[in-house]
Amino acid sequence: MTDHLLTAITAWAAVAAALAAAISVCVSWRGIREQNRGAEASRKDFKLSLAADLSMKLEDRFDTSEQRKVRSRAAQALLSQSNLIAAEDVFDFFEMVGLLVRSDALTKELAYNFFFHWVNLYWVAGHGKIMEDRRLSKSLWENFEYLYKTVCDLERKADPNSGDLRLANEPKRIEELLRAEIEDE
Repeated sequence: MTDHLLTAITAWAAVAAALAAAISVCVSWRGIREQNRGAEASRKDFKLSLAADLSMKLEDRFDTSEQRKVRSRAAQALLSQSNLIAAEDVFDFFEMVGLLVRSDALTKELAYNFFFHWVNLYWVAGHGKIMEDRRLSKSLWENFEYLYKTVCDLERKADPNSGDLRLANEPKRIEELLRAEIEDE
């Protein structure tokens, strides 16, 4: 064999090796991309499962007999506009839920489905106390406010004519709902 033929065979072999390496890189890249998609889907499923579990635990905590007593005292305080410090435990609970939503540990939709009624009621009924206390600390219950705005946005999307969104303009209804919280103890 001549040197020229050997050089040509070597060159073609190098081209074939380079082409095989390129194909191998493409196949590997596709495999990694598919693996990443699968991992992302698994991560989303796992995160949703954790959020659903967290929602149910929060609801269970919110509905304990002790927490119903706390809510009853808060409702009494808001109804009478006296001893308003009793409402702070409920505000703090929703502050925590708001933080969990804001940090994506709990989805907005789950918070809306589990807590909209109470978030709406306690924010509207306690708004005066909250604003008064914010004169001393501007960041007080800001996650509760975030939660309130978030769940109201979802309610507005679900039902633009929802009467619950007009609760602030219905003092008699607020009174009825607070009385129901007192009686539910």
